[in-house]
Amino acid sequence: MTETDLDLLKNSVDKVVRVVCRDGETMLVKVHFVSDDERDLIYDRIVTETDSNFEEHNRQPAFLIRFEDIEHVESV
Repeated sequence: MTETDLDLLKNSVDKVVRVVCRDGETMLVKVHFVSDDERDLIYDRIVTETDSNFEEHNRQPAFLIRFEDIEHVESV
C-alpha cells in the first residue's frame, strides 16, 4: 500500500472503496476508521470474492485489516 492509497482511505471515511489484498482477494468496503498508530483499517464488508465463506447474519459486523495486508486501494 502506498501513501496515495493511505490518503485515499483517510479521505474515504463513511464511503465505499475497493481494497485489493496481498493474497489476491478483492472486496468493496465501507471505511469506518483508519488508524496511523495501529496501521489498520476498520471497515464494513459490502461484497467480496469469497462471500460464500462467511456466515450470514442479520447485521454485518465491522472487520479489521492491517495495512501490510493491503496491496492497493481504488475509489469506486
